[in-house]
Amino acid sequence: MFNFEPFLGDLDALKKASPQTIRSYRHDLRLFEDFARQRLVSEPGQISHTVIREYVTYMREKVNPRTGKAGLADTSIARRLAALSSFLEYTRATGDHNLRNPLKEVKGKWQRNSKPNPVDEYDIDMLLASISDSRDRVLFSLLLASGLRISEVRQLNRDSIQLSVERQPNGKLRALGSGEVVGKGGKRRAFYVDDQTLRAYTRYLKTRKDNDPALFISSRNQRMSVRAIQERLGHWCKVVGFKHINVHRLRHTYATRLANNNIDSIVLKDLMGHSSFATTQKYFKLSDSTLARGYFAAMERATK
Repeated sequence: MFNFEPFLGDLDALKKASPQTIRSYRHDLRLFEDFARQRLVSEPGQISHTVIREYVTYMREKVNPRTGKAGLADTSIARRLAALSSFLEYTRATGDHNLRNPLKEVKGKWQRNSKPNPVDEYDIDMLLASISDSRDRVLFSLLLASGLRISEVRQLNRDSIQLSVERQPNGKLRALGSGEVVGKGGKRRAFYVDDQTLRAYTRYLKTRKDNDPALFISSRNQRMSVRAIQERLGHWCKVVGFKHINVHRLRHTYATRLANNNIDSIVLKDLMGHSSFATTQKYFKLSDSTLARGYFAAMERATK
């Protein structure tokens, strides 16, 4: 069958992808291999437009073991096809120069929608208000306050967030939180936490009676996995009666909030850990309320 390991090895060595990314690529490619085996497709050159169409249909009809519903989400389908396309491009570049990549020749709904998809602020308030578990409340509040990726937040230890206090111009004291994570490509970057989330974080730490250094641990007393974090968000969505919200949308919400409150785009790029400025710019399509505020403020100044 297919030999994915040279491709995954180069992905690790040349692009310095994170271990989580490598695991995701391997998982997605093996899922395609399982499908291909049923269709007696065993070589890259046998992957045709017809095979791709059948694979998309297969994914749209397949029962999702996590939700019990038929059909994978478009984002999941897009991710799996993107992994397959990268493998085919690698195969062509490293030897089989005549190989055709049908995924490069067609455009369709399977392709990833790169438009930011934040959660509505009212829904965020409802969701957080419904979370009775102190660990989960801090976990999702922290994701919203820091913009960390799910793979980054699970890295955190109890001592990952450093606390400091500053005096504001009005004389009041404000708590500040900051830390560092290793993001995509092994790059270190700083993150920051607001005082409200810090208070919840401090209360949560006082409830911990164990000695595990991990900030978030599962019911089995192990560092929470990416899947466990996703499942906990799914649980609280069901409690409120919402459709499932992907954890990554909390990161979109964080970036959209800052963009709508006039953060400098260069600052946001660094906070998000984006390698491309174009990715950051997508968040700067301001909401109608922000545009309205800007308009009326400008008009007020102009007519004085």
